[in-house]
Amino acid sequence: MNIFLAVALPCEAKPLVAHFGLKKDTTVRAFAMYRNEAVYLTVTGPGKSAMAAGLAYTQAVSTGLENALFVNVGVAGHRMHDIGSAWTINKISDADTGRNYYPMPIYGLPCTATSLVTGSKPQFDYNHEHLCDMEASAFFETAARFSTGELIQCLKVVSDNRLEPGRNLDPKVVEKLIRDNIGLLDLLLEKLEERAKLVNSPEVPNFEYWIQQYRFTVSEQNRLKNLLSRFSVLTGKSLEPADFGTVKSGKELLAALESRLSTIKYEL
Repeated sequence: MNIFLAVALPCEAKPLVAHFGLKKDTTVRAFAMYRNEAVYLTVTGPGKSAMAAGLAYTQAVSTGLENALFVNVGVAGHRMHDIGSAWTINKISDADTGRNYYPMPIYGLPCTATSLVTGSKPQFDYNHEHLCDMEASAFFETAARFSTGELIQCLKVVSDNRLEPGRNLDPKVVEKLIRDNIGLLDLLLEKLEERAKLVNSPEVPNFEYWIQQYRFTVSEQNRLKNLLSRFSVLTGKSLEPADFGTVKSGKELLAALESRLSTIKYEL
């Protein structure tokens, strides 16, 4: 299973490079990239455009890796959360475009999922309830082009708040904040690998039953497989005949399943 880690700053990368035993890829000059056989780490630089470019470039030089794990690791600000507290993200809002992105929750972690706003410049007024960063929306939108949304996550560590503003963050402090939460990152990756096995499993629960009930084109069968797999990942159970007993065609089933998945996403 291939893992792509993306950070904005060298000080965020340093403890990860040491922990995973990564070596710098000297053939890559556009961005600082470190890797071993399974883990790729790219230091993109701060900001949305840098994150999008760095992640896309990493994929361009790492072709043929389907449904890999993607995690954006980094620091973020908040109005009152404790410095050093770590959070996964269940909603990313882009302050400039108004678009929202919804990473799928990971259960069994010793931290809470929360919302985050990504802006084009640092936020030092600390007048809202969300975490703030400058990269997450671009990370999620770009990663979603190369993997499925169930395998894309953000792990943010609070580096500044109203009592300790972040105008002049010390790189050594940021490095320690990331290092102190590497155990949490390991657990997050473990959970994502378990999820990836479900996503990539060739056996789709009840797929044969449904294609015997209704007529599907080849493309619709592939779409059905994807939806059934996602349903299983998100709910922990398979789609049973009684769940959609009123549909009358394959197209109706696909539409109903997509609607149900959308509802589940917003309920989580």
